[in-house]
Amino acid sequence: MESKRKKVTIVRTHPRRVPVSPKNPSGVTIVDRHPRRRHGPALNAGDIRSITATRDRKGLIYPANDQLGFRNGNKYDELIAIWVDYFNEKFPVAPPNAPLDPDVIKALIASESGFETSPKNPQAIGIAQITPETLRILLNPEGETKDFTFKGIRQKDLEDPEIAIPMGIRWILRKKRLAEGKLGRGATPEEIVLEYKGLLKSKSAYQQQALNNFREHYAILRKK
Repeated sequence: MESKRKKVTIVRTHPRRVPVSPKNPSGVTIVDRHPRRRHGPALNAGDIRSITATRDRKGLIYPANDQLGFRNGNKYDELIAIWVDYFNEKFPVAPPNAPLDPDVIKALIASESGFETSPKNPQAIGIAQITPETLRILLNPEGETKDFTFKGIRQKDLEDPEIAIPMGIRWILRKKRLAEGKLGRGATPEEIVLEYKGLLKSKSAYQQQALNNFREHYAILRKK
């Protein structure tokens, strides 16, 4: 299961600047590997699969039952429900802010990949369209998601929806927080998704196209 707080990981050897001296005229020394503490939980692929298998299904809120015109449109509803519930529990919010809505995740996946596990996009990977840069952030115990990260996840692992969907949900919760900080208030589903896509402050035609795509799917789910 998930690692405990203050998990110790190992930092590789690296150079460090020191005062120049007769013993060290270069002013650089090599620091040996040393322990570094993780700030929060860190899930590996086995942890993710274990949580998916053992999470209590009672009381889960599922996204609306609509395929949205895609072959696999309903295939991942349970995964979405499990991990939205899991992360809403990990990151509770106080009113008037609302917890993450499973319909937002389903509509986002529809707009990102059409529920395909290997969509043709050289810049992002898998059903949640996570970029290599985002993956590095999600794995960094000292980075912006240090309060809850992942470990040992490779790019090819993102082609597995059981891995990619939890990571995408974790990332959208981070983007939700960032959007709310930028806006100074609770973010709407549209604003959260735009921040996820890196388009919240954009005025480009692509922003409107991406927004319309999400809106179409989300509106269908909300009518169910």
